[in-house]
Amino acid sequence: MRRNRFNAGLSARFKYPRSELVYMKCAVIPINRSDFTFESSFSSIVRTYELFKPEKIIILYAEFNRVHLEKLRPLFDELRSKGIQVVEKDVSRASLDDLRGYVEEEKCDKAYLIPTSGANIIAVYLALLHAENKDKYPLVNYIFSFGPWTNYYYPFVPRSLEKVSVIGDQVSSHVKLDLDLSQYLSEEKFTRGIQILAKKANELTDVEKEKVNFTLTIKYGVIEREVLSTDSPKYDDAKSSLAKVFGGDEEMANNALNLAGAHEILVDGEKIEKVAYGRTLIIDTNQVYYGIHTHEIRDLAIPYCVHNEILSNVNKKEDKLADAEFYVYESLMARSKILPSESTICDIAIPKIDADLVEGSLIVTSDRRAFERWNKLAISRYADIKLAKLGEERTDYSEVLSVIFNLAVILYISKVRGVKICSEGNKCVDVDKELSKLVEVD
Repeated sequence: MRRNRFNAGLSARFKYPRSELVYMKCAVIPINRSDFTFESSFSSIVRTYELFKPEKIIILYAEFNRVHLEKLRPLFDELRSKGIQVVEKDVSRASLDDLRGYVEEEKCDKAYLIPTSGANIIAVYLALLHAENKDKYPLVNYIFSFGPWTNYYYPFVPRSLEKVSVIGDQVSSHVKLDLDLSQYLSEEKFTRGIQILAKKANELTDVEKEKVNFTLTIKYGVIEREVLSTDSPKYDDAKSSLAKVFGGDEEMANNALNLAGAHEILVDGEKIEKVAYGRTLIIDTNQVYYGIHTHEIRDLAIPYCVHNEILSNVNKKEDKLADAEFYVYESLMARSKILPSESTICDIAIPKIDADLVEGSLIVTSDRRAFERWNKLAISRYADIKLAKLGEERTDYSEVLSVIFNLAVILYISKVRGVKICSEGNKCVDVDKELSKLVEVD
């Protein structure tokens, strides 16, 4: 009797195609690239869990990136709480044969290979492994829109900004984000606000699309006004709508849009990102008000005098944007270098900064008189001093999306209520509800 049951079970096992059997599904994610290692690793892991729900995640790490591995441990613990095995393997000196062995010993029937957060050599190895068996080893890559979102990572950015490319398999049109990632929210209130809103937007939408239209709306009295949309950004209309909630103050409406990064910042007619590339960018206070935090600057330095000027502005109680400007500055300061300078206004303090600290850097200001004076002083022999100005309105999808999320947090901090971020299908994030504990409000 026992033998018959065994034979019957064996026959049933081979009666159906392999694809219909329950099998071990894995994901192989390297953590050993040289830049944005944590951001790309975190995004790759969360997106892979969300899209493919593997039973096992194999982390390939290099010893020099162990610091990032440690930062990821709370994420690993959260995945394990969902029943996912997380295996770590050191590939500091691994060959292709070594890597193949690392994967094969985990007994995976299918292993998704994700090179996004890996060094070039590991990415090549994964591509070669995929070529050996395309069905068993689908190749997955995540393509992220940088620019205004450089310092954010999934799921704290809208899903539509991080495209997925899959070779050898298909992605489900329905995804579910069910991880508790609260321990990864930023301590800086402004950045935290954007993270909260983006994560909530991702929880409300589950369809992979090239571009999802987002709209910022404000309820003014009984009327709900559209402020800005990614489909057809109209900044003049946005300014008009904002002026109404600011008591008819068009200048404040314009300042809010500038702070949200609605404009390019130009230096000698070129985008500031291009002019600053490869050297330290030292900013005057006016660049904070122009939304420099939404631009992709890799090496930003803030003179201490900027701190004094921002705090002075915050103390002007009649300025409704003052608190928002401070929180924007706080988030910018968290990812920038602080240069020692005299505790006075920047017009005086910046040209007195130690020459060794500014040598070879780019210093930008939008104050023409300061620009002209600084170019006549000794500092101009050590640093490149340039005049910056606001350029055209930003209309690229990722840029407008950044303006929408930035503006939502700015308005909340400025005590403007009734703000929503809505996506297709009338799925709206209630900004008041989601950010109710973000900052103390009187």
